[in-house]
Amino acid sequence: MKTLTKHRELILNDLSNRHDHPTAKMVFESVKGKAEHISFATVYNSLEYLFQNKYINKLNIESDSVRYDAFLEDHSHLICKDCGMVLDVPPLKLNHNEELESLGFQIKHIDVTVTGICPTCKHE
Repeated sequence: MKTLTKHRELILNDLSNRHDHPTAKMVFESVKGKAEHISFATVYNSLEYLFQNKYINKLNIESDSVRYDAFLEDHSHLICKDCGMVLDVPPLKLNHNEELESLGFQIKHIDVTVTGICPTCKHE
């Protein structure tokens, strides 16, 4: 695996210090003042590189834009349908693993996302 360029390292560090599961545009806005000559295309391509090389994850959520997550430990997500907030929670488990495996399906990864209304939006 290649070493990270200074732009890729900057983007990975920025993403690692965030808990808001940003879009590429949000990452660009965050890093553009920290590096000379960094374009949106550089950020987008760097995020794809980091994803392809397993430094970060892409979130599989209903959204207009892909969201990124540098927290690689097993976890699930709660997503507010009103404000779009994404919250990391301990991994939620499915009770049907044995049923799926009895069909000959070998489970490699389970990604659980729960949508609802966050406490802030609920009280508004």
